[in-house]
Amino acid sequence: MIDKMNREQLQKISFEDIKGWADDNHLDAFNALKRGSSSSLLDLKISNRNSARKYFEKNYQPYKILNKFNEETLYTGYFEPILHASASKTEIYNKPLYGFPKKNVKKFLELTRKEIEEDVLWDLPILAWISNTIDLYFMHIQGSGTLKFENGIERRFVFDGKNNYEYTSVGKYLTDNKFINKNQISMQSIKKWMHSHPENIAIKYINKSFIFFKEDVINESNRSPLGQLGIRLTPLRSLAVDMSIYDINTPIWINTIIPIKGLGKFERFERLMLAQDTGSAIKGLFRGDIFFGNDEKAGYMKSRGDIIIFNKL
Repeated sequence: MIDKMNREQLQKISFEDIKGWADDNHLDAFNALKRGSSSSLLDLKISNRNSARKYFEKNYQPYKILNKFNEETLYTGYFEPILHASASKTEIYNKPLYGFPKKNVKKFLELTRKEIEEDVLWDLPILAWISNTIDLYFMHIQGSGTLKFENGIERRFVFDGKNNYEYTSVGKYLTDNKFINKNQISMQSIKKWMHSHPENIAIKYINKSFIFFKEDVINESNRSPLGQLGIRLTPLRSLAVDMSIYDINTPIWINTIIPIKGLGKFERFERLMLAQDTGSAIKGLFRGDIFFGNDEKAGYMKSRGDIIIFNKL
């Protein structure tokens, strides 16, 4: 993977140089690695932190990434929201969750978000009905969601494709145009702004990108959703990155800060992550999106950080 990178940005280091390396739960990281790797890892007898740590130290060479060209460094978070839904359209549940088109694919992929949402497109597979258009929009941003139906059944839906338009950040538009201060921008502040006036909801249409979904079975072995690369995500271990730069399942050590829920404070986040997902908004060497499971504090995550990549020997 380092062959894709500018050698000026790579500094070969030892594992002893990685702050916090000895304190991480290497077994958690190894198990996350197994979920995205070939079956050959299943044969390895690794069942404790020490043996997992030795595996990484024996099989990888760490490189610190140097920001030689003053690129923007940004680590955000995403999560799997839980929404209420109905299997049929009602007066309250009237916003469709669409599956990928089964016919006239080219036509539907050329439509913008606004064109798709202007009316109910019965030619598209309708997987469920949602009541809140803002929550549905953010389910699109997160790429998956668990729906709670009126009969008590829970069903998960995950990314199954998108239209032909690039992602545009609503948050960036709101800060650039001074609707929300840059130091206050978060998923929660965007939602609050959209809720504050009915006309504000239309801001979502500047993001012409639109996601189509498919069902993903929920059971004991599938507690977390599939990411866009088909890997079962691990909370606080799976990282969405720019896959034009990184190789899938690359171990990446992150040193950043994450919010402490409800306290307005932050804690250090130093741990081994795996490049197991991607997203339309994730562009660049120093851009990463941490999967938080079902924890909405992901919406507050917006931090700078340092990274170390592990190159396979």
